[in-house]
Amino acid sequence: MHISRRGLLAVSAAAPLAPKVALGAATVPVPDYLITRLQQHGVKHLFGVPGATCDALFAAAASVLDVVVTASDLEAGYAADAYARVKGLSAVSVTYGVGTLSLIAPIAGAFVERSPVVIINGGPSAEDLRIQKEAGSLFSHSNGREKSDLTMFREVTAYAGRAATPDEVPKVVDAALTAALTQQRPAYIEIAKHLWDAKCAAPGDALTPTIAPSGQEAQLASKLQATLAAAKKPAVLVGIEVQRLGLVDQVTKFLSMTGLPWATTFLAKGVLSEKTPGFVGVYGGERSTPEAKRLIEDADAVLALGPILGRQYRRLATKGTAMVAVDGAVRIGKQTTNAALAHLMAALSSLTWTKASAASLADLSFDARRASLKATAKTSKALTYDEVLSAVSKSLDDESFVVTDTSLSMYPAAELDLSRGSSFMCNAVWQAIGFSVAASVGVAIAGSKRPLVICGDGGFQMTAQALSTMARRQLPCTVLVLDNAIYGIEQFLLDASFFKDGSRPPKKYLELNAWKYTQLATAFGVANTAAVATVEQLTSALAAAKSAKGPTLIQVALSPRDLPAGLS
Repeated sequence: MHISRRGLLAVSAAAPLAPKVALGAATVPVPDYLITRLQQHGVKHLFGVPGATCDALFAAAASVLDVVVTASDLEAGYAADAYARVKGLSAVSVTYGVGTLSLIAPIAGAFVERSPVVIINGGPSAEDLRIQKEAGSLFSHSNGREKSDLTMFREVTAYAGRAATPDEVPKVVDAALTAALTQQRPAYIEIAKHLWDAKCAAPGDALTPTIAPSGQEAQLASKLQATLAAAKKPAVLVGIEVQRLGLVDQVTKFLSMTGLPWATTFLAKGVLSEKTPGFVGVYGGERSTPEAKRLIEDADAVLALGPILGRQYRRLATKGTAMVAVDGAVRIGKQTTNAALAHLMAALSSLTWTKASAASLADLSFDARRASLKATAKTSKALTYDEVLSAVSKSLDDESFVVTDTSLSMYPAAELDLSRGSSFMCNAVWQAIGFSVAASVGVAIAGSKRPLVICGDGGFQMTAQALSTMARRQLPCTVLVLDNAIYGIEQFLLDASFFKDGSRPPKKYLELNAWKYTQLATAFGVANTAAVATVEQLTSALAAAKSAKGPTLIQVALSPRDLPAGLS
């Protein structure tokens, strides 16, 4: 069955969220098996762009799921990633080859940063493969390889499987969901497109995947406790797996029991309440605040719980003081021992601890946390990164959900004050520019909070068409475009002298075309726009966005030669 993009949008807008499969059925259509399994695990939306290889899935989903048709395949990937980070599982589907390969970058980021996105792809039929092999006639969107999509997604998923017969559908689907839920990583399902009209065995009760203990958690917990007790400067570093594996309460309890000082990685900012005693800040390597650097880098024993150690953590990873529990194992020095983090936390919490008396940050405000960092001299009247992020921080409340992009703004964003109940999301390890704008679509659809995007102009130009989805669905996203007409983070990495020498030109290939951002937003259907050049104007625009219906775009005029404090 073919369903048009326009027709799908009309149908899905009022889609009831009823169960797809009736109880007691022996067999069900293949699309219904997939949809029911997703529903059983809390998925209420399907992201994607319909096409001939997946039309039957969209047609079946439109009656029971809210189908979110995005403005691009890339947007669909980032939106599904963000939705999974908030809800615990998501689904995305686009056209074979020409669509799915656009998903590779977002799905790779989801793989690295532990986000369980289920990719559903309609693959070539048996007849397609036979004709291609025997006659050399390519099937639609084929590159001439029989398993191109399957092969490529194996590199960026926890599981990738293809169902070529009806009997294989339940096996492949269940294996994919189990892998996604237990490993908190993407999984890829390819259904031969001739099976969309077939039936398979009906699904049973919801899957109950569990992570078994290795049996070594108790012994490891005792060893970790002994090391921390013997240390003169022990510390805890909280990573993103704490949130992904549902261990926030357990880790908060552990920190309360031990009284140990702690920080988070940038990716895990906001995972625990920053008002939890002992919090010292966000540690992101050499660009961190002095307080966070001292805690982690001067420590003689660091218990790192679920961190993903990108290149900014090499100093910690190679120093030899870190005991890192991640990916179902604990690494101490060069020795690795299997241990499930949930069971390890249970073992640590069962021990008797002598409570330390770690000092917390006295003031969680953005300005206080940034006060000790050296700032560059302001050379123009244009806004600076720290002025913008300070205004943003003061505007945050319990309905705010900050989504940051990969730009120079991510350094000061680590000190945003979330103490009033705000949420936070970033792409700190994979670091794809443009992530935030499209991801905010998934954040808005997944929950009740208002996404607040902080994005450089270069990143915005990657996924700007996501404004169309926001406008169509009247999502309450506020998008700040930091307009300095340059790929600032690249200029900083390649030639930081540009920011100090007013006569030095930027790298020619890093200059951006000047977009009329507010006019572009209007063209996409965004009714609320503002262009600001002062703190007062930005503060007013942020306040207006909170009560606006639908999305808001705020173009922020930023000095092209400004650097956040601490980078000079």
